[in-house]
Amino acid sequence: MNRPVNLWFALVGLSTNKLRAALTTLGIIIGVAAVIIIVSLGDGLRRATEKEMESFSSGTIEVRAMQRFFMPEVMSAEVVSEEELRVLKSMPAFGGARLSTRDVEALRSLATSAVAVAPVVEAYGTLVYKGKQVSYNSLLGVTADWLPTYQRAVALGRFFSQADQESAAPVVVLDEGLAKRVFGSDVDPLGQVLHITSQGVTQNLSVVGVLARKGEAEFLSNSVYVPLRTAQLRLSAARSDEVSLIALRVDSRESAKRKFAVAQINTILRARHRLAQGASEDFGVNDTLSFREEMSTILNTITAILSLIAGISLIVGSIGLMNIMLVSVSERTWEIGLRRAIGAQQGDILAQFLAEAVLLSLVGGAIGFGLGVAGSYAVSLAVEPIKGMVRVTPQIVLIALAVSSGVGIAAGIYPAWRAALLQPREALRHL
Repeated sequence: MNRPVNLWFALVGLSTNKLRAALTTLGIIIGVAAVIIIVSLGDGLRRATEKEMESFSSGTIEVRAMQRFFMPEVMSAEVVSEEELRVLKSMPAFGGARLSTRDVEALRSLATSAVAVAPVVEAYGTLVYKGKQVSYNSLLGVTADWLPTYQRAVALGRFFSQADQESAAPVVVLDEGLAKRVFGSDVDPLGQVLHITSQGVTQNLSVVGVLARKGEAEFLSNSVYVPLRTAQLRLSAARSDEVSLIALRVDSRESAKRKFAVAQINTILRARHRLAQGASEDFGVNDTLSFREEMSTILNTITAILSLIAGISLIVGSIGLMNIMLVSVSERTWEIGLRRAIGAQQGDILAQFLAEAVLLSLVGGAIGFGLGVAGSYAVSLAVEPIKGMVRVTPQIVLIALAVSSGVGIAAGIYPAWRAALLQPREALRHL
């Protein structure tokens, strides 16, 4: 029999009981909408997280000295295991691990994977303006290389010059958010004098620049920057050539290339620090983008689990669809017998009832997809961190299509098979 006729019979069968057909699709609508909302919001949250992590790190690889705050000689196997004790004793003595400007120069010359290298001296101090303490801030001693390394831009004034570095000039650059909190919107921050107390000593520093805001997180706009030599000589208790960390920008986002960059940096510094083969490093190399990958993995896992939970409603909907189709087969036994009597084959009956189930699920899937997309955008507009991050991707469309059609086939194939097995003689008895 002509296949379009089977589809026509399916449509006629559904139209005979519109209310029942509509209620049958309700479970499919709720399940598909729930899955679409969870998947799209999870994808939006992942995008927002990656954006913030990128703003925070700019894809840098950071090197820090590993300092010990205990002496292994006074520890025993009762406190740590023998293996841990062996590792601890292989590390340098308390306070012996340092990074210096010579390490910076070595990396700048030999680390071919990095496009920019910037030393940083970290300190903390109390910020006072016109006799009023504003906040307790992190103080970062940096050079001009810090801007391209962290991909920051100057919004107002200037950054530090070579003359500032050589003379350890008492000048300061502020993040845009901090400048607004300190001076307000009506005061020009350039030329203003801040009193910064660090290591028990108060320094008077003049504001020469303001950095443009980067990212939405508040903590990304709360730092005070001074020339590297100013931090080393005026604000830090460390040695004059010591740095707290070395940041290297690696533009590639490919995992293999970033791992190569980490290995290259590790090799250069091991040679610089004259570490014997097998000895533990007295420094740590950290790829900041690894946090982004780990966070994305966690979010994807959570999204998958929530999607499976939402899929329970789809299972319930498919059971309801199967039940209705079985009832429909029982009620329309005479119709099946009549079609078989005029020449319909088992395949035609199977196709008719399977088409009914698939049509119900596809209609429910389409409505659920529309509600899911609308709900996702509504939630994203209400939740600031993921605003503008939710997108209707081809993956989401495929999920909606696959889920709805799959449910229809799975729920309809058994009732359709039972209908196809009915013998014409037995079916015609119900006339």
